Amino acid sequence: MTPLAAELARRKADIIADYRRHRNPQVFFREYGAALAQLLAGLWQALPDTEGLCLLATGGFGRGEIYPFSDIDLALAADAALTPAQQSAAEMLVQQLWDCGLAPALKSGSIAELCASAAADLTGDTALLESRLLCGDAGVAQRLARALDLQRDVVGFIEGKLLEMQQRHAKAQAGSLLEPNVKTCPGGLRDIHTMLWLAQVQGMAPQSGSLVQRRILSRTEWGVLMNSHRRLARIRIELHLAAGRAEERLIFDLQLQVAAALGHHDAEAHRRSEQLMRTLYRATKAVKQLNGILLPMLRGRVYSVLPRVVRDIDADYYQVGNLLAVKDKTIFRRQPSHIFKILSLWQQHSDVSGLAPQTLRAWWQAAQKQVNAAFYANPVNRGRFVGFFRHGGGLTHLLRFLNLYGVLGRYLPEWSRIVGLLQHDLFHVYPVDDHILMVVRNMRRLALDAHSHELPFASGLMAAFGQPHILYLAALFHDIAKGRGGDHAQLGIADARRFAADHFLSAEEGDLLAWLVEDHLLMSLVAQKEDIHNPEVVARFCRRVGSQERLSALYLLTVADIRGTNPKIWNSWKAGLLESLYRLALAHFQGKAADSRLAVSRRQESARVQLEASGLDEAGCRRLWQLLGPAYFVRHDESVINWHMSLIAGSPEQPQAHMRFLPDTGGLQVLVLMPNRERLFAGLCRLFGHHNLSILSAQAYVTDHNHILDTFVLQLPPGCDAADQTRIRRRLQQALNGFVLLKPQPQRDVSQAASRRLRHLPIAPRILLSAEEAPGEYVLEIIAANRRFLLADIADVLSELNISLRHAKIATLDERVEDSFLIRHPQLDQTAFQLLLKQKLLEKIGT
Repeated sequence: MTPLAAELARRKADIIADYRRHRNPQVFFREYGAALAQLLAGLWQALPDTEGLCLLATGGFGRGEIYPFSDIDLALAADAALTPAQQSAAEMLVQQLWDCGLAPALKSGSIAELCASAAADLTGDTALLESRLLCGDAGVAQRLARALDLQRDVVGFIEGKLLEMQQRHAKAQAGSLLEPNVKTCPGGLRDIHTMLWLAQVQGMAPQSGSLVQRRILSRTEWGVLMNSHRRLARIRIELHLAAGRAEERLIFDLQLQVAAALGHHDAEAHRRSEQLMRTLYRATKAVKQLNGILLPMLRGRVYSVLPRVVRDIDADYYQVGNLLAVKDKTIFRRQPSHIFKILSLWQQHSDVSGLAPQTLRAWWQAAQKQVNAAFYANPVNRGRFVGFFRHGGGLTHLLRFLNLYGVLGRYLPEWSRIVGLLQHDLFHVYPVDDHILMVVRNMRRLALDAHSHELPFASGLMAAFGQPHILYLAALFHDIAKGRGGDHAQLGIADARRFAADHFLSAEEGDLLAWLVEDHLLMSLVAQKEDIHNPEVVARFCRRVGSQERLSALYLLTVADIRGTNPKIWNSWKAGLLESLYRLALAHFQGKAADSRLAVSRRQESARVQLEASGLDEAGCRRLWQLLGPAYFVRHDESVINWHMSLIAGSPEQPQAHMRFLPDTGGLQVLVLMPNRERLFAGLCRLFGHHNLSILSAQAYVTDHNHILDTFVLQLPPGCDAADQTRIRRRLQQALNGFVLLKPQPQRDVSQAASRRLRHLPIAPRILLSAEEAPGEYVLEIIAANRRFLLADIADVLSELNISLRHAKIATLDERVEDSFLIRHPQLDQTAFQLLLKQKLLEKIGT
């Protein structure tokens, strides 16, 4: 380490130690920036050929916001093109900075070259907008600043920065909500910078009181903005220090360390993470709130000279361009019912995209004080609020607007408890409030013709449903009781019924809403955990549902809910399961469903017709039925039976394995028939794991001639094209052929590293046993973190204890599994044996 590097490291360590005491980001920026400036001054003095040059701090360094491991943005300018000697000096400076352990980003050239570069690159132009002189010729720096100001297209700059922000927000994926980028997330530091750049390009010094003096922000709003910046800056500083590099994402590996540095010391890891994320959430929410006021006002300043279309809406409101404005800004304070009236007008005028900034400010200020218990009690306000749902148009946008500005939580106090509430269950990626609004959005998309191509079957049901407003309200209330402790579905019933009574819903509407909240998980649980082709399962489900109208409502809510949970867990397989259950239940309600005996007879008759057409006589069919056993036709649906028959009828005692591609689900269906022996099911699960194939469903069956007849549906790895599918099928078929002929290919289990999220925010496995009607028959439910070979390990435990596996339903929810197994053993009725099973499963699951 060079002496200069050692000195900088010492000063930086002292500055960080001071920061640990005062926790003031501005002091850190000032002290660290001064240390860097002093280093650069020393290096500059030692450089040759610097006459006629100036060294500028640009970007964050120029702005005075330099983080522990940020790049050091610099510009080296001259009146004319740099000479070879000057260029050599610039290269020497860069190398010396690297030697000091810094990451310099230097742009050099003449004034003309730097101006040309800025004109072609908005990011570069923005960095130079914030430049300040460090060393060298001040006259060059002044001439560069004037040249840039003269050439800069203010309108183009503003529109470009707003477009950058829109694109930045659009790129924020759902998963990034769990590991947000403090710098670029919606409402993050870059959004604050954007607001200040738009002010600076119009001649307003961002760090002074210009925005307040020109009445673009109130003094209170400026304070809120700076407080949000301070919170975000603290998080980013600690993030850099925890990572030891320029890490901008709050990745799971660092969340607990950053949380502790910020003073969150709860005993439970997920609580510390939650407290940190709530701090971030509040800061970014405040920035987004102010964005709605500040950005339109700054943008409007450059367009104020242009003619705008203005038309009256009514005596109190008018439309200017695509914004809604109020004539008297005190009306929200004097007549609080206008807080919802203006939103009703917004909803009724599809060409309105929002509120004019001054109107928004007046509306927000009034709403913070006026939306209270008395406001809620006013029948006019209640009627308008439920009217938002009856109208439906723009509902998602309207609810997100109300949530952003805190009005939804003021009107519905139960809502305020879920705002920003994270769910550490390894498959929800949104805070509860964002998840609910995503479900509302999904429900609205089902109602819009423009999106009917996405889910045609569900969209058709939605079009025929007579009370869509109840579905929107069910989406709003289905998870509203989360975070209170206890069963959120049961707790939510009271909220739903109180809302229905207060908002003039009929008794029938209130009953439907409360039932949907109570049983919103029913359909997904039955579809994913029970044998939906068993008529008794369908009949039991229908008894719980009660009517065809409720069936359609529950199906639509279930689809919207799953799709609003995590983009990774909705797939064509789950869609097919839900649609199959819906159709089976519909047939039951319409009187078309038969009892178990009739269903078996129908399946046998369908198989007999197919087999006789292929040349198998009546005696051959009877022999095949005897080998398969009577339970076969109860446990398998007609399409699977017909597929099995086409493959095994000619040789039902010969070991064999087959597969087919399922175009509707994008998966592979696999059939394995071979003599029964120990650990076969576990071996098959392990084989699929070696081929990186996830098991979507598994049906284990033992025939009366003691052969296994197991059927699996496998999910192909993401991104597979036709060539990949062919290769996977060929290799899998070879492996299965070896398996059934007892010549398995040697394989070594390769453990899969747990994800960052799972390592730092693990979930405790849950094991539940519930008795079925048949003696010794139980349903085993396992909820655990997902990993490779988990299902094989579970099957190994069942084999070790000689427990018969009759059926398996596999539900993979991103990094979490919720699997259910129908198992049989004469000792399962004994408490000691149940405890032994749970103990062994916990030991295996934890490995």
